[in-house]
Amino acid sequence: MVSYPRALLVVATSLVATASAQAEIVGSVSNFAWIRNGVALDERNAICSALLPEFYRAFTPEAGGYAAFSVDLGENSLSIMSDISGIPQITLGGTQTVRVILPVDVVIESFTLVGVTSVAGFSQDDLQFEGRTLLVRMNGNTFASGGGTINMTFSYVPAPGAMALLLAAAGMSARRRRG
Repeated sequence: MVSYPRALLVVATSLVATASAQAEIVGSVSNFAWIRNGVALDERNAICSALLPEFYRAFTPEAGGYAAFSVDLGENSLSIMSDISGIPQITLGGTQTVRVILPVDVVIESFTLVGVTSVAGFSQDDLQFEGRTLLVRMNGNTFASGGGTINMTFSYVPAPGAMALLLAAAGMSARRRRG
């Protein structure tokens, strides 16, 4: 006879294992950088949140006005939002890249541009990834006054540790049902 506390422990373990396998990015630390001509102008580590953008960079363009960019990393998505004011638009010059390094053991399988709003010239060719590093080329694209967005999705291979925990929980559950 299985007591309720023991059965609840098995269910709780399965839920934790499932959440761990699915939540590799949110709650983990990722590295964000804005790179211009090979030099990191702004770089920081951030704990990925399901609620708030992880990276923010603002500057005054040479033509005046104000330009700000925020990067929001989700479990399977990356969004870059622009806020341009005081000038009709800005086209970023030089070689400018937003770099996102995902948590250890997260390996990208695919990366797709989903939608672009109020940003002229941005395409799938502006996206590169290798291993756990995502590169978004920002230069040459024109960002309109008011604000624009670039939305991408990606899929990844979960960390081996999370998968092992999920399989162990499934095995414990199967053993309990047989006995």
